[in-house]
Amino acid sequence: MMRKWIILGVVTLLAIFVGQAQENFDKLPMNAQKIVKDYYAGHQVEKIDADPNSGDESYQVKFENGTKIDFDENGNATEISGEEKIPSALIPEKMRLFLENRYGDDYVTDWKMDDDGHQIEMNEGAKLVFDLDGNFKQNKDL
Repeated sequence: MMRKWIILGVVTLLAIFVGQAQENFDKLPMNAQKIVKDYYAGHQVEKIDADPNSGDESYQVKFENGTKIDFDENGNATEISGEEKIPSALIPEKMRLFLENRYGDDYVTDWKMDDDGHQIEMNEGAKLVFDLDGNFKQNKDL
């Protein structure tokens, strides 16, 4: 009998968590929702922090595999980090072409954009800096 109550408690907590994640997903700007649906549909969402009054990066979606995406108040991705390959369509075209030519089969695992430009970390460890227009500036490893 006690085991049934424990299972019921766990199921109830899980239902509350899933409901809260969906409620917070609905608070994301449409562009952020589209990115999650289009590029991360097969991923389980662990947590969504949706606070449009929290500053520059108003929203964060964290997936169970550890990948995190930060969005600004308009739903534009400002940072994507994790261990897996970031979908190439989310990398600005000029930078993507540079990376394909210079780094071949290596791929981006971390990307961040701020007022100074873009910072990228490749799977094999290269840390690259680009300006806001996507022009390569430096390899921090050299």
